[in-house]
Amino acid sequence: MPKHILIVDDLADVTAVFQYYFESMGYRVSVAGNGEQALALEAADPADLVISDLSMPGMSGRDLVMQLRRRRAQLPIIMMSGYAGDEPLIHGCTSFLVKPVNLALLNRQVEEMLAQEGGGEAEVGG
Repeated sequence: MPKHILIVDDLADVTAVFQYYFESMGYRVSVAGNGEQALALEAADPADLVISDLSMPGMSGRDLVMQLRRRRAQLPIIMMSGYAGDEPLIHGCTSFLVKPVNLALLNRQVEEMLAQEGGGEAEVGG
């Protein structure tokens, strides 16, 4: 079964690009437009990894991370922001990237995190 990535961003263009990219790489992808929706999706269908924007209306990415950590302390979480200065604000994330995100770098981080989580090679494809 392919690994499941949850992508959280209030910008539909961003989630569409990431969804297309990671599905083409063989991952199963879910998309949420805000933190509340992400928590509901993750509860119903647990993700192997979460990629989230920091600044979103309603629940921020930071609050989302805190909620996810209460549920699953070891869940790999990659946080993104358009502002490099936001990095010190992020606690509990596995990684932090500045937008615009280089997809090859993001994919490399995803593969490494999923390989560590599973104790071996990241399983992609179906």
